[in-house]
Amino acid sequence: MSKVAVVRCDSYNGEEVYESLKKAIGLLGGIERLVPDGKKVLIKPNLLSAKSPDRAVTTHPAVFEALVRILKAGNYNISYGDSPGFGTPKRVAKQAGLCTVA
Repeated sequence: MSKVAVVRCDSYNGEEVYESLKKAIGLLGGIERLVPDGKKVLIKPNLLSAKSPDRAVTTHPAVFEALVRILKAGNYNISYGDSPGFGTPKRVAKQAGLCTVA
């Protein structure tokens, strides 16, 4: 059976997003339950097209950064990637604000 956690987050403030995501993952049993220690993790940020974060086309950089922080606290080999619908991955990630975070 699949589980879903929904946690309210009223802004894209980095710390608020981090705490909300951490709480949601905790409700699912913790990151260690979802991803075994020492594993490789590919974050797929849903890159669609080269739009700024305020356009809500791709995963917001604050959400991406919060997940990276959570994974970095564990023993994970983290990378990210995606194949955008329009444009190159590098251009889309840069415009979406993800390159700075990555």
